[in-house]
Amino acid sequence: MLLAAIIFLAIGGFSLRAQAYFVQSNWLSWGLSPGSVVEPYRLTHYSPLAITGIWLVITSIGLGLALGVRHFLIPLFTRTWPFLLHRSASRQMILGAKLTAATIAFVVSLGSVWIGLYWYACRSELFMVPPPVRVFIEGWLFIVLGLVVYLGTAMTALSKARWYTTKILGLAFAMVVICMIFLQWRLSWALAMVIIGVVVLLSQIIDTFLNREF
Repeated sequence: MLLAAIIFLAIGGFSLRAQAYFVQSNWLSWGLSPGSVVEPYRLTHYSPLAITGIWLVITSIGLGLALGVRHFLIPLFTRTWPFLLHRSASRQMILGAKLTAATIAFVVSLGSVWIGLYWYACRSELFMVPPPVRVFIEGWLFIVLGLVVYLGTAMTALSKARWYTTKILGLAFAMVVICMIFLQWRLSWALAMVIIGVVVLLSQIIDTFLNREF
């Protein structure tokens, strides 16, 4: 969590600061004075959060893979599932704790940083036109994509199939969902596909975890 937050904050913050300096230097080099007419294209042809959004996707997917491996795959390698499942807590509680911890990890490590970077990009003294609210929503959509990868990794780890057969199907389904989301132009369709992907993976994880013999 800490590493993901540091990477995203460092790269995203540096990118915004560099773009702010570039924009200000361009205004000075153009010799614009107060009251000058500025073409709208100069103000809206790029988004200051474009590069930050790319790194948000990369960091979110990486965090989803890391948490999925840590929560579900490493216990298989270390053979600690029997010790964990034979404690006083029920399987529903154990699975719920893992899913809740992963959700909090995404909100705290990436969500809080994204809110700070979006606020920074909205400062009028740095950028002429603040990014629209749609960009803010898209950022949270990118964070949820990491949660989809987390669920796909969990499904792959819990599957009892062989690696060369259908064991990788959960993670492959998560990648398909991500690809389909990036092909959507409408935000409502992208949100709908995220919800469908989360429901499908989550239902399979719950059924497998509650009935699997570790």
